[in-house]
Amino acid sequence: MALLFCDGFDHYTTVAAHGLKWSGCGASYTSGTGRTGSAGQPSNPSWINLGSGITTLIFGCAFNHASNGDTTFFVSDSVTDHVTIKFLGASGNLLVWTPNGAATMLRYNTYASGWCVTHANVPNVVRPAVWNYVEAKVVLHNSTGAVTIKVNGATISTLTNIDTISATTGGEGTAMSFGMMGFNTTTWFDDLYVCDNSGSNCNDFLGDVRVVTVLPSDGNGSNTDFTCSSSTDHGALVNESTPNDDTDYVYSSTLNHVDTWNYPALGYTGTIKAVQLNLDAKKTDAGTRAIAGVTRPASTNRVHGTNHYLAGSYAYWRAIWELNPEDSAAWEVADIDGAEFGVKVTV
Repeated sequence: MALLFCDGFDHYTTVAAHGLKWSGCGASYTSGTGRTGSAGQPSNPSWINLGSGITTLIFGCAFNHASNGDTTFFVSDSVTDHVTIKFLGASGNLLVWTPNGAATMLRYNTYASGWCVTHANVPNVVRPAVWNYVEAKVVLHNSTGAVTIKVNGATISTLTNIDTISATTGGEGTAMSFGMMGFNTTTWFDDLYVCDNSGSNCNDFLGDVRVVTVLPSDGNGSNTDFTCSSSTDHGALVNESTPNDDTDYVYSSTLNHVDTWNYPALGYTGTIKAVQLNLDAKKTDAGTRAIAGVTRPASTNRVHGTNHYLAGSYAYWRAIWELNPEDSAAWEVADIDGAEFGVKVTV
């Protein structure tokens, strides 16, 4: 699988809910003013941990900032940044910062002169107060690294045979994360995707994409094994745009129980790159408990191959299908419109 993460910023409106999905987030969060739907405003860094073994990272994101501030995207490990891509609000210039020998870039600070090497200073790349779409491909290597950046579909910068690994890390293939933030002003983000270059789908630039968020409908799907916290309407208990945690929910402690929910029609036409199911879940007692995502495109439950081992507090767990598991072909709008999605107790 090459698609690692996507977000349309439409299903949470608070710092706490933002932190359920992201590995870390800033001290403030504002929803609204989206390019398509809502948008996120991390005034401090927001990042998502993506795992180890990643040597090429590709991302795309819409952003909109004011002229008195900057917008930054970074590829990091758990301690330091490897590559930082920064758009300046006043000039619209693009800066690309990468390590230089023993130089270290600290994730949580602005970047002082001498901490890193500026490999590009491209003028007038973006305009303030309008939506721009940036994409970047970062090849992580101590000597043959590369960075390619596109803005609104046009290739703006291509850097090759450079050091893109901070000297403080273990080198290529160490644990990676992707993050973003706005400096000194409100920066809105929307329609984000993050990929690596593995597999045969979603393994390169995806182009300017739209991430559509669809919430479950009221009513019951084909599988109703879980117990309702109240009433008998399974869909109504899991359809909040921002999770309400223990207010209402469905639950089960029985192995192989499945709950699936209906969804409204997508309402769009176009090519579907992938589907990401977000499950907000926790366990309530000692012992091991795991769940997996389920889709039901036709009449058969298709269980995602990844088990998610739950903790004692809520967090989002994601299941990504780049292809429709019913026929191993690309998803079509009609597939989504007729599918159910849900959860299975696997451990």
